[in-house]
Amino acid sequence: MESSYKTLTPILQDLQELIQAKPPEPPSLILNKHCPYCQFQHLCQTQAEKEDNLSLLDRASAKVLQHYEKKGIFTVKQLSYLYKPRRRNKRAKKAPLRLHKLELQALAIRTNKIYLHELPQLVRKRVELFLDIEGIPDHQYEYLIGLLVCDETNLCKQYSFWADTRGDEAQIWQQFTEMVNQYTDAPIYHYGDYEVRAIAKLARRYESDVDVEGIKNRLVNVNTYIYGRVYFPVYSNGLKAIGKFIGATWTSSEASGLQSIVWRSHWEDAQEAKYRDLLLTYNREDCQALKLLTDKLSKIKDSADTLSEVDFADQPKQVANEVGAELHNQFDTILKIAHADYDKKKISLRQCKVGDETKKKLGARKGHPAQTKLPPKANKVVCVPTRVECPEHKGELLVESERITECTIIDLVFDKTGVKKTVIKYTGKKGFCQKCRRNYNPLELKTNYFAYGQGFQSWVVYHRLFLRLPYRVIVQALKDQFGEVISEGSIVNFLRSFGDFYSETEQLLVKKILQSPFVHADETKINIQGIEQYVWVFTDGAHVVLKLTANREADIVHEFLSDYAGTLISDFYPGYDSVKCKQQKCWVHLIRDMNDDLWKSPFDSEFEEFVLKIRNLIVPILEIVEEHGLKTKKLSKFNTSVNQLYENTITKIYKSELTLKYQKRFLRYRSSLFTFLQEDNIPWNNNAGERAIRHLAVQRKISGTFFESLAPQYLLLLGIMQTCRFQDKSLLKFLLSKEKDIDQFK
Repeated sequence: MESSYKTLTPILQDLQELIQAKPPEPPSLILNKHCPYCQFQHLCQTQAEKEDNLSLLDRASAKVLQHYEKKGIFTVKQLSYLYKPRRRNKRAKKAPLRLHKLELQALAIRTNKIYLHELPQLVRKRVELFLDIEGIPDHQYEYLIGLLVCDETNLCKQYSFWADTRGDEAQIWQQFTEMVNQYTDAPIYHYGDYEVRAIAKLARRYESDVDVEGIKNRLVNVNTYIYGRVYFPVYSNGLKAIGKFIGATWTSSEASGLQSIVWRSHWEDAQEAKYRDLLLTYNREDCQALKLLTDKLSKIKDSADTLSEVDFADQPKQVANEVGAELHNQFDTILKIAHADYDKKKISLRQCKVGDETKKKLGARKGHPAQTKLPPKANKVVCVPTRVECPEHKGELLVESERITECTIIDLVFDKTGVKKTVIKYTGKKGFCQKCRRNYNPLELKTNYFAYGQGFQSWVVYHRLFLRLPYRVIVQALKDQFGEVISEGSIVNFLRSFGDFYSETEQLLVKKILQSPFVHADETKINIQGIEQYVWVFTDGAHVVLKLTANREADIVHEFLSDYAGTLISDFYPGYDSVKCKQQKCWVHLIRDMNDDLWKSPFDSEFEEFVLKIRNLIVPILEIVEEHGLKTKKLSKFNTSVNQLYENTITKIYKSELTLKYQKRFLRYRSSLFTFLQEDNIPWNNNAGERAIRHLAVQRKISGTFFESLAPQYLLLLGIMQTCRFQDKSLLKFLLSKEKDIDQFK
């Protein structure tokens, strides 16, 4: 009883204070997803429209609203001026992931236009089906399936499959599948994912001979052609909001998904026909609205250029008459003449006539690095012996041929005082095999022309990786310093060749990282030819490995640490939480976040007191770490303080949103915040992981984007470079040595 009394007393005191306090001012108006359940929805909606409130936008969450309020944006009209058209990266192979942009939604509302990011690619058929299903989610059953069947003459017929009770659900499912299977090639349009989940659920519940997979493959979610692609001047992407804009009507002004559940409940209680009629009418009008929306999207696809109410988001229409168009064309030509590469292109001011085009010669221009290059004059000539045995027929001796082969190797030689260029020509006679009737080069000659040596390639890779120089700068440096002209493609080939050569080195690094008692992990974004992907780094402080993934899903972490028995050190990204090993969360991230929030909320006394208690615990711990290192013998005494902190501070009842936010974090990560107190030499921060990936972040600012085909090899070599840095070894010397084990290299 005493423990219950201690728990209830603070709650009762807070309630008593609320009762005695003066009525507070009404909170600021914010519409949210719970508004449809509220009896005052109409009043709040009217007030929000009067204020032009940002929360009118359906996808404006509390976090988003707070973000815009810090910028001084409080209304939809103000938000509309933030949208700026963006050009797509020309090198991008794939279309970027489409996200809903609130700024563009606000612009559509202000201008009352439909804005397009891309044309809706709907493929229409002669016969089409439009589907809408009504159900009761709490009771897990569907009671009404509406199907509108339309043919090529635009003649439509409505079918409504009604279930009086849950026992009739199997019957309407059978009726629906029989009707749908009469039109095997017809697409089934629906809006949202409710119909997909309902059909999957009904198919599992009532097994039959119906080709369910065929029905699922014919489902077409019209919403996917709108989200992030087509912006109607409405506050929500719901079918009701868009439907009313394009001319769809509903008999009942209260019609909505929530209201349909109420009508169904009234019908089940009273069995009155009017509620059944309301539901059938509402379902039929939803199907008709879906048909109208599909027709509108098809019209936009075919006539977007000529429709005045439609505009393109990233390339707005420019209206001009015939004379104006001619002026614009000539002015654009004049502006192109001002470009630095005009002399190479020679743009003509005159309009080109048909048939005046001159044929261009194929191949690269004279002097271009891509042209065939003659080997330079050699400083030294080395004669190599003829191959003795045929590589295809063991024991078959080769006959020395009179045919001579030669190869010129261009290389850089490094010594203690500098580097110099050398050119060595290797020459020797070919060996002829009487069995396979072929000539074979000497063993030392793997090419018949010329090649770049290990030192030359190592110099190029070093400048790309360690010094972060762009390809064109490396090409210019080679020309200026050594008089050697190569193409940028040669640098790519060097990196790819070194990546293949050192694949074994990466395997050794992975093995040694997994043998360590702890592993640091971190991730960062990277642009792969216009597509956002992620790079993950794993390090034990002495060895580094980087991996590339298409998204931020933590599957690569689970795969890398599948059999790991040590401790994972990471930030608070939730993807790490489910990894099945001991964990230590980074205190630097936590302290940085608390410090920033404390700066932003200097008058939140409750949060200030909370942070003070955390400070009083962590500062003495870090002082011991600084003095004695990460030794359990010295740190285990703080386990009692940690328990007291959770009992007296973390589990208290708070009102401040900030304090509640950090209270949840401390409760969620209790087992992984203080692992370093219980095991020797476990770092309390993730600085090693951030340090390992920082070089890539800098290179990302310089390069902007990376090539997809070369990214894995580049990241492999970058991991080797960071390993050399962590072990205080020279990357250039390691590359010149041709060794593969960095730990053995001295």
